[in-house]
Amino acid sequence: MAVPLAVPDEVAFSILSKLPLKSLKRFICIHKSFSLLLEDSYFMTTFRTNFISKLHSYYHHTSLLLLQADHTHANSSAMYLLSGESFQNRLKLHWPPPFQEDSRYVSILNSGIHGTLCLHRNRGDIVLWNPSTEEFKIIPPSPIESLPYMDILLHLHGFSYDHVTDDYKVIRQVSFLQYLTDFEGDWDDVPNCPDPYPDPLWEIYSLRSNSWRKLDIEMHSAYGNDSIYMNGVCHWLCRPNQYIDEGHLLSFNFSDESSFTTALPLDLCDMMIINRPVVLNGSIAVISNHCETTIFHITVLGEVGVKESWMKLFTVGPLPCVEYLIGTGKKGNIFFTKKDEEVVWFDLGTMMIQEIGLKGRSPCTQMVIYKENLLRLSK
Repeated sequence: MAVPLAVPDEVAFSILSKLPLKSLKRFICIHKSFSLLLEDSYFMTTFRTNFISKLHSYYHHTSLLLLQADHTHANSSAMYLLSGESFQNRLKLHWPPPFQEDSRYVSILNSGIHGTLCLHRNRGDIVLWNPSTEEFKIIPPSPIESLPYMDILLHLHGFSYDHVTDDYKVIRQVSFLQYLTDFEGDWDDVPNCPDPYPDPLWEIYSLRSNSWRKLDIEMHSAYGNDSIYMNGVCHWLCRPNQYIDEGHLLSFNFSDESSFTTALPLDLCDMMIINRPVVLNGSIAVISNHCETTIFHITVLGEVGVKESWMKLFTVGPLPCVEYLIGTGKKGNIFFTKKDEEVVWFDLGTMMIQEIGLKGRSPCTQMVIYKENLLRLSK
């Protein structure tokens, strides 16, 4: 029987330091000496450098969109397309209807998909918009929004492209707050009447059918307003019981309308920890900090569904000048707003922080990756 040749330590070190996190986690289970590398500061520094230095294909030909409060007009916010090494090139975009006269409280759901953004605000307006073609589509309300006897709360969770059906979709949770006391009709005569004191339900919108429908699925809602999108799947953080220190990342696949979870590490489940899911150089990550500190920890997921594949890769700070995390850019760029409302970016490669010359009110400011595309919304 042939005896496998031993791999020199320096060769193994070089190979392992360049692997994706998913592969590294698998290899360290093979041999004890590999697992000890995680305790080697030089190896981990090399691995971090390689992690952020290789530009993921996700970022090819992309720019950044900055959504900020507009200090010159009380009823508006502004959106800029940023490009250049230091984001010195900026183009102010013009809002689509119905946000042209009042663009307060507008948010971007997830990120741009095929050049299309999903814009929304608290009172329910949802618009699909392609800034490159200036085409937009106002999403109609669902029948449940017109129920005459119920107060409801709409919580948008994800915007996605379904490659199987060639369709753009939006998912949200509908919560029923209370029955309206002034309804005097017969409940049996009300269409789409849910059971008394109903549980929250999920709805999904299809651009192809231009309609909402109820989803027959049970899953937990996000405990924040942040969700991320990658390859047809939206991910958000959940805490099933706010009184128990547990939590998970929930992933919803828009093609087969299934969901699955990845348990969070225990150190991310403390009630005093603020967690934000992000896409960091093509990987799912969580940026967390204690509510009373500005030391940020970045934990990266190697494999969806595998709790053991989480790894804390970076610790940043303290950054006493920053106030609010607003998003991530290419490679290792992380964007914050300062206490004086200046927008700054932190480079994980150089560990330097730099202003970009724009202001943004926290938490009304967002930064998302955007790739221009002339693909039309019409289906």
